[in-house]
Amino acid sequence: MHQFLVENPSIRRAYLRHWNFSNPDYVAALLHVVGTADGRREEYVTRLDAVDTISEYSVTPVDDRSFNVYIREEARGFASQLRALLDGTDLLLVPPIEYGSDGEVTIEVAGNQDALQSLVADLPDELSVSVSRLGEYDAYRESRASALTARQREVLDVARERGYYETPRQTTVREIADEVDCSKSTAADHLRKAEARVMSLLDDHPMMP
Repeated sequence: MHQFLVENPSIRRAYLRHWNFSNPDYVAALLHVVGTADGRREEYVTRLDAVDTISEYSVTPVDDRSFNVYIREEARGFASQLRALLDGTDLLLVPPIEYGSDGEVTIEVAGNQDALQSLVADLPDELSVSVSRLGEYDAYRESRASALTARQREVLDVARERGYYETPRQTTVREIADEVDCSKSTAADHLRKAEARVMSLLDDHPMMP
């Protein structure tokens, strides 16, 4: 399904929100899939039908650009590898796991640094790994993101990915609007509301000096 995301421009990214590894034979997972306005949910469902390891699934629309997918799948492939890597460690995978359209998988891990280094060292040779951030776990960082609507988060994600908040700016509101398939004024409105929401949360929880 990640390969489908890479190949299909109507799907932008997918988030693995929750999973259950307790059954040794099956994995249950809940994903949130984000696409474009003209994204074809039925194309995603058709690909689900073609995956022989998936025994059950249920698709629930969220809005015209995203949907949730509950999947029950045989515990082999990526799921079994992930289970084997975590076996015997105290590491925690912090949801969501993000699948990007460039083929990358972004995973946040909490736990002991030595255990994390061992996990990276034991990854299969065909996987390339980069560490983007190290530090203490910040649940508040996630709470700020979850306070946004799905559409606000999508526009904000594109803005950050394209360097809108860098100095000097690497993109414009027009370019962001084109990528998320909306008008310039709508994109600006989403950015304004998302920024205002984040700032209001900072007012509720002021940062320590």
